[in-house]
Parts: sequence; structure tokens; C-alpha cells
Amino acid sequence: MFCSRCGQPLEEKDRFCPNCGWQVQDASQEEAPLQQQQEKDQQEPAAVPLDGGESGGQQAMPGPIPPAYPGPAAAPQKKNRWVIPVVVAAVVLVLILAVVLVGGILAYTIISNVDIDGGQTQTIPVEENGKELSGYLGLGIDELESGIGVVLTGYDDTYTNLDGSLMAIVEEETGGISTLVASDRDVGFTICGVSIGMDCDQAMSAAGGYVSDLEDFGDMIAGQNGDAYFSAYYDADGIVYYLMYFCDTEDSSTGTNASIGTGIWYIGEPLEQVWESFGEEYTLEQMEGASLLSYPAEGFCFGTTDPVDQPQSQVSYVEINDGAWFSDEIYLGMPYEDIAIFVALGEAVEDTQTGLYRADFSMTLAGMECYGAFWFDGPDASSASVRAYIACDNLPQ
Repeated sequence: MFCSRCGQPLEEKDRFCPNCGWQVQDASQEEAPLQQQQEKDQQEPAAVPLDGGESGGQQAMPGPIPPAYPGPAAAPQKKNRWVIPVVVAAVVLVLILAVVLVGGILAYTIISNVDIDGGQTQTIPVEENGKELSGYLGLGIDELESGIGVVLTGYDDTYTNLDGSLMAIVEEETGGISTLVASDRDVGFTICGVSIGMDCDQAMSAAGGYVSDLEDFGDMIAGQNGDAYFSAYYDADGIVYYLMYFCDTEDSSTGTNASIGTGIWYIGEPLEQVWESFGEEYTLEQMEGASLLSYPAEGFCFGTTDPVDQPQSQVSYVEINDGAWFSDEIYLGMPYEDIAIFVALGEAVEDTQTGLYRADFSMTLAGMECYGAFWFDGPDASSASVRAYIACDNLPQ
């Protein structure tokens, strides 16, 4: 059955044409639908021309409005004109994202030419250096900055990034990097394949590809690669939070480095440097030829050979208590066997005055001959350290 007005195919149940809204009559009542439609069309007045002109000298009346049909019915289909521009926009967006991603990957994996003295350039491939810091040990600080794309600020021979989470120490004589330290997972660097935030099992596996004689000491993974030493410290949950890679120098130094806030860093430094770190609220004990400045809350006591506490007085004695850090590798509470990796400790002998066990040491620190001792709560290698000191009698003037 078809609509007698527009010819739209109809179903038996349709009472109105879904296309034009015309009322559908039963087939038994329809007589010559085409002829009736022609007669109806002839009776309808002509529509007013769109250009506002005249038609037969009389204004034409509008034709009849199709009745609204009750209930839902399929509306006339319209072409989806928005499909093409949306598809085009989506394709353009995908292309832009592809360019950005590919460009980012290339920028990450390919290091551009690095300026070298004399105007020459060389390319440092990311496979050797880039995010992996161990490849920079022995190279210059400029090569490190160029390779990793991070600006480092230097103080004496120590260089750090803006937040201090990355550190490099340069050997004065050679200009090569002797120590690398990473302490923040957000930096994204690795040392010997290990990154901050790894668990100790992952770190052990990763470092095995770089370092021989790798051992797990319970809170630290350590190993040796020729003259270079690697260590990764992890917390009680087994998560790595501190990484080091350093060289054994020819001046018999243990390889121990130091940064602000650790005890041995202050040996040879002016007293004003202590004040900058800990403030000027301290307990002062003055004696003949010496002054002692105590910071009990921080676990440090500093001594000078001056009878008064002058800003330029040099620190010649540091005592460490209450879990303070002796150096970047050693903190109080660490056992004898772990400290002995970095400092050549003597045999632990019972101290009758304190009831503790004392192990002496001597070391070369920044060209200065220093000596000191650690105290432990027992005689065996797993005994924990509870106190330490380091001193230097002949500070450079």
C-alpha cells in the first residue's frame, strides 16, 4: 500500500503517512486515488511566488497544512552533514598526536650534538649515557650536563641539580667525575640499571648486569666494577631510596663523599657554614685552645681549635650521635660490617668506660689526614653503631 499523496510505502497498521502526515483511508473506501488527488490539486490555489511577484492578479493563499499525527513516527531522514568535518578533525588530531609522540620519543632516545671545546662536536648516544648515569663516571661535568639535559650548580667540586636529588663530585686533579648520587625517583635516572623506587630484588637483578661481586647486606646492595663501587640503599619495605657509584682514588681515600648535613662534610669548613645548616642556637663549651658547639636535637657536636666561636674558625672535630649521618653512605645504627665497606675499621675492642665496643679508623678526606672511631653495641660484625667521631689535627690554612 502507498500514500495517495506522496507515494511513500505504507504498512497495514499506518493511519497517517510517516513522510507527509497525510491521513490514510481504507482500501475499500479509496476510489481512484490518483484521480482524486489530481482534482484536489486543481482546486488548491496557487502559492505565492518566492520572489513576491503576482500570480493571475490575485494573491495566492497558502495550501493546507498536513495534520499532525498522534504518537511516535519516523521523522524524515536527514543527511548527517557533521560527519565529514568531525571525521576530518579526528584524523587531524590523530596526526598531531602522532607527530608529538614520535618527536618526544626521538628527543628522548637521540642526544643531539654536544658542544666541545674548540668548536668541535660529538654525539653521545643515549644507550651509553642519557638516563643511565654510570656511563658518566670519569667524564667531565660538562659532558654530564649535556648528556642528561640538566643544569648542575657547583660548590667547590660538588655539583647538584635544582632540588639536590642528583649529585656529582669531580676530582680536582683530573676534572673527571668521581662520584654520582641519585636520591629522588622523580628525577628518572638510573645508576647501574637501578632506579629509585625499585624493590631490592629488582635492584639486585638490574645491577648484576653492571657490577660484579654484588651482595645484599640487609639494607644495602653493594658491589664492585673494577675501581668503581656501587651501592643502593633500601628501606624496611625493601624499596630503594638512595643510589651511589664512585671511584677508589689513588690518595688512599676510602671513596667516602660528603654533602651538607653529614658529619664529615664539616671537617675543614668555617664555623659559619655550620650556622647556616643548623642555626646559631647551640650549647657552647669553651676550654683552653678549643670550643665545642653542640646541637643535641640534630645529633652533632662541632669543635674548633679557637677558644672563641668565630665565624671563620675551622671545624676540626665532629662527633655524631642519635642516628645522625656520618657521611652520605654511613649513618649511626648501621652495623660494623656495612661501615667497613667504606671505612677501614680496626678491630672492635671493648671500651671499659662506656661498656661499648670501639673500632678506630684513619682516612684521607679531601687531601687531609683524619682519624676517628665508631662505637658499637656489641663485639660481632652485625653490631649496630651508636656513636662516632672524626678529627683532623692539621687543617690547611
